[in-house]
Amino acid sequence: MSVGHAKDFWSGILFASLGLIFVFFAQEHELGTAARMGPAYFPTLLGGSLTALGCFIAVKAYFSKPSTGSRVTPFQWRVLGLILGAVLAFSLLLEILGLMLSIAIMVFIAVLASPLTRFKETLAMIAILDTLAYFTFVYGIGMLIPVWPSFL
Repeated sequence: MSVGHAKDFWSGILFASLGLIFVFFAQEHELGTAARMGPAYFPTLLGGSLTALGCFIAVKAYFSKPSTGSRVTPFQWRVLGLILGAVLAFSLLLEILGLMLSIAIMVFIAVLASPLTRFKETLAMIAILDTLAYFTFVYGIGMLIPVWPSFL
């Protein structure tokens, strides 16, 4: 018997595995009770829920009818590298270039991961993210991060 929907099956296996890892590492702390929760109670509860959800998804996918778009494709290392590189660039450039330019550079690097993005959409995304980040972090909660480069 073959797996009906391979992508969902392997996603379920991944969720269940991560849930079990969270439960395993949470046991290093005291669990407690429902009335008096210890530091391991909530991570164990979340890990157990993630494990149950993963098992449900995997079993459902295993017994479903095969579909044409359910084949597992090769892993996209370039996409992963660009997304992680964008986050790394943001973290390294934040103190030097400030929040606004760091977000712009991060978005420009991240959109290289998709062949479907357009320049106008990228500029709109930068403007929206810059505005939201400023009003959330600088104005809203008063974080002391540079907004613009110090040399401007």
